[in-house]
Amino acid sequence: MWVKELPDLKVADLHREFKRSFVDQWESFDIAGKRMKERFLNRVLELERTEFLDRQSYERLLEGSCYRNGYWTRYLVLKDGRLKLQMPRLRGVRYTSKVIARYQQRTPDVNRALLNIFLYGASTRLTGQALYPLLGMDVSAQTISNIAKSLDVDVRRYHTRPLQDRYLYLFLDGIVLKTRTGFGAKKKTVLAAYGIRVDGIRELIDFQVVKHESENAWTGFLNRLYGRGLTGEALGLVVTDGSAGLENAVDLVYAGTKRQRCWAHKLRNVADVLKKSQREQCIKEARAIYSAQSRRAAVHAWREWSRAWKKTAPKAVACIEKDLEELLNFYYCPPEIWIKVRTTNVIERSFREVRRRTRPMSCFNNNASIERIVYAVLNRLNSQWGTQPLEEFTQKS
Repeated sequence: MWVKELPDLKVADLHREFKRSFVDQWESFDIAGKRMKERFLNRVLELERTEFLDRQSYERLLEGSCYRNGYWTRYLVLKDGRLKLQMPRLRGVRYTSKVIARYQQRTPDVNRALLNIFLYGASTRLTGQALYPLLGMDVSAQTISNIAKSLDVDVRRYHTRPLQDRYLYLFLDGIVLKTRTGFGAKKKTVLAAYGIRVDGIRELIDFQVVKHESENAWTGFLNRLYGRGLTGEALGLVVTDGSAGLENAVDLVYAGTKRQRCWAHKLRNVADVLKKSQREQCIKEARAIYSAQSRRAAVHAWREWSRAWKKTAPKAVACIEKDLEELLNFYYCPPEIWIKVRTTNVIERSFREVRRRTRPMSCFNNNASIERIVYAVLNRLNSQWGTQPLEEFTQKS
């Protein structure tokens, strides 16, 4: 074997040498690595059986019924492929390896990889296909579903963890998803709570799957938050989409707390009662109300807008007028946070992530499958936000 001096080689020569010496032989390196792992694990399993027999010899010497009984073949999937293992057997005694768990088919890092691909948007079928080149074997959709069930413990812990009563702003909204039943697909609503703490840390606090959005459903959800510690002592504003059932529930559980009506939802309602020819101009002028630099200026802008549109669009004017007080409650907050608290957009963006993840699925199998996916998305968002306060809070300080 001879080695070329690097100075004597051009770039093209180096590329050819690298390809010939490394790339073209990578597959054989990979196979050799797997065989080495197989030999190592099989040796460890054999030593484990030998040590077990040595310990048993003192107890079963007279009986003479504990002895080797060959092997049985088993496969273990690692992140770089599947290993063929020879599992030692014994006769005359109950024996289970502690090196490889009894029903273990994959290492934990493989399960995590499969789970993460599924949670980031692939269907159960596509998840197994995505890792086939690495694992060298098919992973069924049912296997992916079973791995996803490992989230159930985390979901229960998330739903029952104690809550600190440090939330300054609370945003409430719901998203509709479909689930399979014996009578076809049915719509289910996921109620969700997003909070901004007094230190500027944001968090998706909790969610609940219900049959449909109603006052009773919201009251039950908020009562559970209250019982876990979110009693609202620090709460300055609750932002909602304006549904009557939700507003009644907020008034019942967090009585006395100001409610902010979402401007985005309100302007959609206004657009619904306008003629098509009026929408663009009317909505544009209505935005001047919440863009005002003070509450007094906002009231003045409202009066100007209502005078301009009362004759040609009376329903649009009435739509805003009946909720004007709640639409302007965000002005009682520090100016730095106005944009954040005058709509439910912050929680709507989280819902977009849920919809993006659930798009490959026509509908869910049951409530538990909804909870796993929604929890995974919300937990990922919470992890991304971490302990970094909102920029508006750092500016204020």
